[in-house]
Amino acid sequence: MRPVGMRRIGLSALLALGVGVSGAARADAPPMPLAQGPLSHTDLAAAQRGFLVYQGVCASCHTMNALHYRDLERLGLTPAEAGGIAAAATPPATLDSRLKGAGKVDFGGAVPPDLSTIAAQRKGGARYIYDFLTGYVPAPDGVTLRPGHYYNTAFPGGQVAMPPALHDNAVKYADGTPATTRQEAADVATFLAWSADPNLTARHEIGLRAVLFFIFLSFVALGAKRRIWRERT
Repeated sequence: MRPVGMRRIGLSALLALGVGVSGAARADAPPMPLAQGPLSHTDLAAAQRGFLVYQGVCASCHTMNALHYRDLERLGLTPAEAGGIAAAATPPATLDSRLKGAGKVDFGGAVPPDLSTIAAQRKGGARYIYDFLTGYVPAPDGVTLRPGHYYNTAFPGGQVAMPPALHDNAVKYADGTPATTRQEAADVATFLAWSADPNLTARHEIGLRAVLFFIFLSFVALGAKRRIWRERT
């Protein structure tokens, strides 16, 4: 089900999506809220932009073997749009094919993990992914980096073999919004949170409706009980 007011994104626009960034956001905060919590929902527009970042940047090293091109329909795309993306893959794929990802890549023995459910595997989920992607800084004084490693404030131990993947304008957004590193990180973190739990929004909607129904049923039962006892007395 597509959110009300969200413009359907065509296949041609998938290569250049974008939204504005609030200038009032804190410097260390994502440009947009990341879906977390019992009443959260997936921002499908952000997740679609995140798919663009994955395809354009992350897929060169990371696979997503748990996803098929047909799953993109749950991201808000039509079957024709998802099929067009599959057909444009190298080699061409179908809706039943797994997402095309990287070949065998390693960074000095460190093999990039599959990203299909990475948000569920990491404590903090989407927020951890965002912090990791924006956490590359020069090593502090007194810290000697191992060969082929980089310093990352979000990674346990601080040293990681993966080089910084994102940079300003790594992708291009259609409406001219600057594609900053923070924006790209927030978008791809949202996409990876969705890929780890594509049914998050639907489950939360069903759960909320069930809670409201049982609250209503409780009031009906309470009213019936009071009426029965009033008639007996």
